[in-house]
Amino acid sequence: MHPPPSIAIIGAGPSGLLFARLLEVNGLKDYIVYERDESSIPGPWQQGGSLDLHGPSGQQALKEAVGRFGEGRDAPEIDRLQLRQLLLSSIPAHKIQWGYGVRSLEGRKTNGLDDVGNGCVIHFSNGSSVTGFKLIVGADGGWSKVRPLISTAQPVYSGKMYIEGKISHSNASYKAAHELAGPGMMMAMGPNKSLALQQGADGTYRMYFGVVVPEDFYQHRNSSATEKSEAVRQLMLSSEKFYANWAPQLKAIAANAEGPFRAWSLHYLRPEEVGWKRDAAPGVTLLGDAAHLSTPFVGEGVNCAMYDAVLLSKHLRELFGKHPDIASVQEASLEEALSSYEEEMFERGRDLIRRSAESEAVLFGDNAVENVLGFVDGEHNELLYDVKASGGK
Repeated sequence: MHPPPSIAIIGAGPSGLLFARLLEVNGLKDYIVYERDESSIPGPWQQGGSLDLHGPSGQQALKEAVGRFGEGRDAPEIDRLQLRQLLLSSIPAHKIQWGYGVRSLEGRKTNGLDDVGNGCVIHFSNGSSVTGFKLIVGADGGWSKVRPLISTAQPVYSGKMYIEGKISHSNASYKAAHELAGPGMMMAMGPNKSLALQQGADGTYRMYFGVVVPEDFYQHRNSSATEKSEAVRQLMLSSEKFYANWAPQLKAIAANAEGPFRAWSLHYLRPEEVGWKRDAAPGVTLLGDAAHLSTPFVGEGVNCAMYDAVLLSKHLRELFGKHPDIASVQEASLEEALSSYEEEMFERGRDLIRRSAESEAVLFGDNAVENVLGFVDGEHNELLYDVKASGGK
């Protein structure tokens, strides 16, 4: 039986795939990616939205990884699925194990002298287990299965939820949506609520109700999603708490939005809980939402996650450049590299969470419209870019 690769990447999202690609670029090919999805074909709830890629983080990350990002807008958009396919195409297919969702991780049981790799065991939902890795990188999102091994932090519900419908080309409201949002997006706001339209790469639109509701208000992953979508739609359009008194033009678009709707309940990690000590689990670290889950109100979540991948790959390149055989690297040297990465990552992650909370208070406040108009008049300049960039993503 062949020994496992030296590096395990948990999760084939933007940060995990980008990190894998950067390992390839740097000649560090001794890795494997484990992904819970059964294949690269997206499921019915994996359509996602568009992402703004910012110059110093997201764009630079793609330039380093695939060299296919030219000059253009300050924050050009790319559909989430397009980004995933771009990164998937840059990694050898055999390096990704589909259908390997992680159930749990088990930490080392000895003092390290008798352990193989870092001593951690990965248990998968399909009943298999694997060990022997030098490094495990958790890039498995806000509900990470890797994080509990090194941190007690748990996602906190923000009280906000986006409920997504679709406006296809044949939809009766497509023309109205196009007039309002064009090739970009439109957001209308009121006290504690918003309604947004965003065009995707295929020209269709996604419509979002942005509401303040309990976490269990709407769930889409069940057999009655279509029926519940209609109940939610009727409530949104008939209740004065939501959109009953809004402009007829906007209500008509919401009335015609196609379901079943998808719920995006927005969670975050408390900034003071972002961080851990290196001795919690030697040879284990996190990227992106797994490390510093934030609400989406500054539009930087994927950019921050991708920069994590760039930063971690940089520190590993500097380390492994001196040790071509990754498996032979001493634990102390690896821990030093991980510590350097995490010191900067923690600071950026906490800052992202705090800034997003500030923008959230503006966009969902009782005086949301007045707050945003204040930006136009020059008030709250420190949050102006954040609010413009977020777009509910």
